[in-house]
Amino acid sequence: MNYRKKPSSILGNNIDKTKSYIIVGAGISGLLLGYYFKKAKISFKIIEQANQVGGILKTEKTKFGLIEKAANGFIWCPEIQELCDDLGIKILSPRTESKARFILKNKKLRKIPLSIFDGLKLAGAFLKKHKKPFVTLEDFGRFYFGDKITKQVITPAFAGIYGASLNELSFPATMKKIAEGLNETPYLMGALKHMRSGGSDLEKKKRGSGTHSFERGMSELTEQLFEFLSDDIELGIDGKKFKESSDNLIITTPAYVSKDFFEDNMYELLNKVRYNSMISSTLFFKKSSFKKFKPGFGCLIPPNEGLTIIGILFNSCIFQHRVFQEDIISLTCMIRDGSIDKSIISKSDNEITEIIVKDLSEIYGNIGFPLEVKTTRWEKGFPLYSPDLYESWFEMDEILRKKYPNRNLFGNYTGDISIRAMSQAVAKFS
Repeated sequence: MNYRKKPSSILGNNIDKTKSYIIVGAGISGLLLGYYFKKAKISFKIIEQANQVGGILKTEKTKFGLIEKAANGFIWCPEIQELCDDLGIKILSPRTESKARFILKNKKLRKIPLSIFDGLKLAGAFLKKHKKPFVTLEDFGRFYFGDKITKQVITPAFAGIYGASLNELSFPATMKKIAEGLNETPYLMGALKHMRSGGSDLEKKKRGSGTHSFERGMSELTEQLFEFLSDDIELGIDGKKFKESSDNLIITTPAYVSKDFFEDNMYELLNKVRYNSMISSTLFFKKSSFKKFKPGFGCLIPPNEGLTIIGILFNSCIFQHRVFQEDIISLTCMIRDGSIDKSIISKSDNEITEIIVKDLSEIYGNIGFPLEVKTTRWEKGFPLYSPDLYESWFEMDEILRKKYPNRNLFGNYTGDISIRAMSQAVAKFS
């Protein structure tokens, strides 16, 4: 099979360690890049228009516990471990009670919502021969697993990561390692073996160890990176003033901001990068409000369940220090704008809370009203990893190299959406 090999996640010419760079944006992408540049003794400066760093990655302390405005954790890898050891940050492992993962079926939490027949069908997927490239994740799911498993398992799993339906997501963009494996073998089992063959021995030992975080939340990472890079960061600086300069720029802002550094085809390509709106609400309840609560990591909710929320994270089960009292439960519920109600992002906080409580009551019975709620709206939350975006990576990379040789792009829309993947992409500079 011939899936194209994606360019480096830093689009444009290769980084020249003898040159000096201006990194535009002090979100997690810019901070990670700055950290590894500093370790590699590459000359750089980070500029940020806002008066704070970290971008959307924020932790807030409330009366009842901590809430995460965006990512609630990261998947462990040796690169992040080494970075945290260097910065003196202790990585917080998940609690043992967070091991169970649930999927909703008929309004009930199930660990494995599949019949024996479905299980046999799942096993048979490894024997099917892959004959032509998959364009979307839906193509991949239906071919190997059929409609039922695709709807009940794969759809909610990827909706929680990418905030989109399977028919909107590019297969080679979202499942790069498996796509690379299918270039070597037509069988899924072989592709999975190829995927697992990569990585260091240490990483292989840690695989499957789940999501990790920090005692004071994800902001602890951005705070420590800021302290490490404080002499190399200038806040309150609009990067666009460097648009016409000959400086080497690495632009780490979202695509809808990065486009203003370019003209013609490059501007148009960045302008076409789509973002999905998301809502994240963290709610605190008394444990006694939940008669049917089962400890675990969280629950994925397939669209055919008819609920507005697409997933629930059981924060107080996942990590210690997420609630300040033992008799409190903390849940984060996610809503993708358009999942049920296309205008839900414009609703008030109270209206959104009422919708969430109604959905939770259908799962757990009457739970009453929460003690506290914090709702975060991201009108442009997740970049849509669509087939169009996948194709644009190759085109943008070529345009940058030929027309804008002193410009690079790096962010969660250039190929790596997770903190782990971004860390691995830039750790090579250290």
